[in-house]
Amino acid sequence: MKNRQTFIKMKYAPLLALALLTTLLHTSCEEQVAAVANQPDPFFDLEAYIEGQISDLNQKQPKVRKTISVEGQQETQQFDSLDYRTELKTFLNSDINRKAWVDKYKADSTFEGSQLKQVAYTATGEDLKTRLLRVQYEQGKVSDIYIENRTNSLVADVRQDLHFQPGQGYRLVTTQETVLSEKQEIEVEAKWQ
Repeated sequence: MKNRQTFIKMKYAPLLALALLTTLLHTSCEEQVAAVANQPDPFFDLEAYIEGQISDLNQKQPKVRKTISVEGQQETQQFDSLDYRTELKTFLNSDINRKAWVDKYKADSTFEGSQLKQVAYTATGEDLKTRLLRVQYEQGKVSDIYIENRTNSLVADVRQDLHFQPGQGYRLVTTQETVLSEKQEIEVEAKWQ
C-alpha cells in the first residue's frame, strides 16, 4: 500500500506542481491587471468631461445662436433645443486618453503659484489625428479647451481647430485642401444664451 501511495505521489507530483504554478501566475497576472486598471488616466479625460457637458446641456436645453460660415457666406439661426451629443461629437472623437498613447504625447503644465492654469498635450509624431489638446483652468475649473486635429492623405489635407468654453459655447473651424479643389474653410460657432 505504501508503494502505491508513493507511486501516486510521484505520478501526480508534476501535475500538482503545474497546478500550483498556474495558480500563482494567474494570481500574479490578476494583481498586475488590477494595478494597471486602477492607475489614473494618463491624460485629461476629454471624453468624460464632454459627456458631462452633453448631459448637462441636454437637461438644461439652453437657447442657442448658431452661425455657419462657408467661404465667407454666413447663416445664423436660433435654436430652442439641440441634440448636444451630435453637436459635440467632434470633441468626443478627439479624446487622446488611451493608455497605449502615453508615449505618443508630450505634456506641458503651467502653474500660477500652486494653481494649475493650463495643461497642453502635443503629439510627438504626425501619425495621430489629434495634434494638440490644451485645457485651461480658472479657479480649479476648466475654462477653455482647444484642440487641433489634422488628417493628411494623398487626396486631402484636413485641419480642424476646436474651441469649447463651458457655459458659453463652441467653435469649430475646418479647413480642407484636396488635390482636385481649392482650399475650403467651414466655420461653425454655437453660443448658449
